Amino acid sequence: MEKELEKTTNQETEETTATEEQGEYAGFDDLAEKEKAEQLKQEQAEKDKALPPDPEAILEVRHLKKHFVLKKTLMGKPLSTLKAVDDVSFKIMPGETLGIVGESGCGKTTMGRAILKLHQPTAGQVFFKGVDIAGYTPKQMRALRTDMQIVFQDPYSSLPPRSTVGDILAEPVRVHNIVPPSEVKDYVLKIMEQCGLRDYYYERYPHEFSGGQRQRICIARALAVNPTFVVCDEPVSALDVSIQAQIINLLKKIQEERKLTYLFISHDLSVVKYISDKIGVMYLGSMVEFGNTEKMFDNPLHPYTNALFSAVPNPNPDEKGNRILLKGDIPSPANPPMGCKFHTRCPKCMEICKHIEPEYREIEDGHFVACHCYNQEK
Repeated sequence: MEKELEKTTNQETEETTATEEQGEYAGFDDLAEKEKAEQLKQEQAEKDKALPPDPEAILEVRHLKKHFVLKKTLMGKPLSTLKAVDDVSFKIMPGETLGIVGESGCGKTTMGRAILKLHQPTAGQVFFKGVDIAGYTPKQMRALRTDMQIVFQDPYSSLPPRSTVGDILAEPVRVHNIVPPSEVKDYVLKIMEQCGLRDYYYERYPHEFSGGQRQRICIARALAVNPTFVVCDEPVSALDVSIQAQIINLLKKIQEERKLTYLFISHDLSVVKYISDKIGVMYLGSMVEFGNTEKMFDNPLHPYTNALFSAVPNPNPDEKGNRILLKGDIPSPANPPMGCKFHTRCPKCMEICKHIEPEYREIEDGHFVACHCYNQEK
């Protein structure tokens, strides 16, 4: 009897302690708060629709969403939805490179493809040169394909194995009437030369090349239609380090020559630091921090950004870095945590983080972050 009383007392003490720790959030309705936050986001997106696009930006993304339905009822009503891209906004100016970083599965590639309309966006606006293309049909997008191109991650599977390099590069040139038919071969050979490909590669097939050479072919294919904006979807992740440097230098050289704008998607922060003017950090489909590259590396604000940047190798062996090891695994994007999505792994987690989603706001000029540590008024 005494043991049972002692056990009951201990349970009551633990419950009381937990309630005290929660404080004002004891009995907080997380679902109601989540619905309220979603409603506020929707209202803000509707307000922003009335605003004109930035005339200086080549690309402006507002409240972009891409959801995938995982389960449906017999009547076709969604039961489970994966929010691969959840309310992402940013701008890119002409000639800039925006680096998008984050762990695998955070929605980087899906966002890039949604911008190019390879995935149809669920909601949001995508302004390209001042025109909202989010609702464009495939027929309307065809005219923009010469302006917007992509370099895929896998340089082998993205090339047709039964076509020669000449045919691969000449096809988009013919389809979009870039040059007269009689000048196609000379034009393709010129593009190949710019990308470091020999002229005798023209008659060869993709399987005859190394990974770095295949990626050069993919870059040449993207450049063949004279684009102004290119999405680079982890273009060096499948390559050796020495080859990575060659491809990155090639991309920078071509950018300077052709005045290109890049959306550079990668998980290699040392590469992103070298090539990018601005950086956006994504976690579970949301942008958690965005800003100038120098400011981000000198003063990362979000705990997740700090953890990512601490993993960048230091070339000086005498200097010891303070590596931040995150606990736990990434939560399922189909069932993200309540409140801040990062709170389950955050070393600075507070009670408010478990219940209320932080506001994505500008902390200093051009530097945005979504974290309760900085959500006090200026």
